[in-house]
Parts: sequence; structure tokens; C-alpha cells
Amino acid sequence: MKLKFVHIIIYFSLGYSNFIAMNNGARSLGMGNTFIPLENNSESVFYNPAGIAMNNQLILLGSHQKLYNLNDLYNDMMVISIPTPLFRTGFAIKQTRLLNVYKEQIVYLSFASIVRIKNIPLRFGSSIKFSSVKVQNYESANNPSNYDIDLGFLADITNNLFISYSMQNILQPSFKFISISEKIKSIHRLGLCYNWRKSVNFVTDYVFTDFNDGQWNLGSEIWFFNVFAARIGMYADKLTIGFGLKTNNWLIDAAILSNEKLGSTYRISMGIHFDKFFKEK
Repeated sequence: MKLKFVHIIIYFSLGYSNFIAMNNGARSLGMGNTFIPLENNSESVFYNPAGIAMNNQLILLGSHQKLYNLNDLYNDMMVISIPTPLFRTGFAIKQTRLLNVYKEQIVYLSFASIVRIKNIPLRFGSSIKFSSVKVQNYESANNPSNYDIDLGFLADITNNLFISYSMQNILQPSFKFISISEKIKSIHRLGLCYNWRKSVNFVTDYVFTDFNDGQWNLGSEIWFFNVFAARIGMYADKLTIGFGLKTNNWLIDAAILSNEKLGSTYRISMGIHFDKFFKEK
């Protein structure tokens, strides 16, 4: 257990200051951490804000993640998506906290809408983010914070084929912890989804930074009677699996990401869907 604890501290120092391992919801993790916006999926706020333009329901979603099987490490998020007229609105907060040691938090305010170009729906959206870091019990450490912006686009190529693009961390804010200032990299995500018979989604995305170090993620899900979903994916060289269960008013998603060195990550999301407020025209 102590060895795992040392590993996780190293992981925080090298990766978590880039806000890249936070909880973005269980559905996407179950499909290899791939994401392309799908209808009534409030997780779009974190990956591609254009996706909330597809939401016709008021959705409240919360998620908890047990990262690498450590009891003192909390990784949670909450998001609400509102189908306001003319454009859709999203508000979210997610947080990673190592008890009495370290805390990261990002607050999102998102907007999205739709235009049609030659009968092709083109959705676009943006998120304004406020990111903050707090290091506890270390006198010389700063507690930096900064603002940032995400942009996203989503187009229907056909009734079954969708393509999306998003750019995260456009402003590339810097965070100074002690004496070294670290700049957050911009992340680009190009995704493609094929929907077969309205019950199977095949999803892939290519994620890369300004430094051209890219990664392919693959995933799929199959829905049975539009109530139960089975999911599987590949995230880098790691296998992910998950499932979903939903009714007209609530949903539950769960996913597991395997890691031989640090242990598996378990993520569960629970949400409430209210009746449809608006229909996309």
C-alpha cells in the first residue's frame, strides 16, 4: 500500500498539475475514454461544449471515482445541463483531492447552439473555466488559480455519422507551485462516431497537444431495449469496460480502467433527467 501511495504522489507531481486525470463521467471512461457528443449527455461540458446543444432535457449528473484504490484520494464531479432557449447552458464543477495534502478544482460555465449550413447541423460551444490548486501542509507552496477557455464543434455528416473537434486550454494558463511555473498545454480532440440502428455506437478519437504527441482511443457501446448498455474500449494500451442503465427519469453509469502498476480505477455516475423542455428544430 505504501508503494502505491508513493506512486500516486509522483503521479500528482508529473501529471495532475495538468488537470488531465479528473473525473469526466463514467460513460466515456467505459468506452476507452473516447468522447464524441451524443444526445442528452451532459458530460459534453468536459470534452466538447458543443455537445450540450443536443440536450433537450434538464440533466443533473454526479460522479465519484476511486482512483487507484486509494481510500484518501477523492475524485468527484457534478454537472447540470439546462435546455435554455436559443442556446443551451451548462454548469459544472469537478475536484480531485488527496486528503490533507493536495486539491485541484475546475469550475465550468458552458454555452452551445446550432446553425445549419446546407441542411447540415453544425453545433458549436464554449466553456469558461476557473482552475485552482491548493497544496496543504507545505509552507513554501503557492495556491495558484487561473482562467481558461474551451471551444468545440460537432457536425452531422449523415444521420448515422458524426464528427467533432474540440480545443481545450486555449489560453494555456501558467501555475506556479513553489519556484517553477508550469504552463498547461492546449489539448486537441478530433472524434468520429458511427451509430448503427440507433442502438450501437462505435467511437474513436485522436487526442493531441501542441507538441504533436498524439494518442488514439477506441470504444463502443450497445444498448439493449434502450435501457441497458454494455461498453468496452481501449485507452492508450489499457482496457476499459463499463455499463449503463437508464429510464426516462434517471441513469446510472459505471466503468473500470485497469492499471497493473497503480491498480484499477473505478468510476460511477448517477443522474436525473427531467421531461423534455425543448425540441431541436
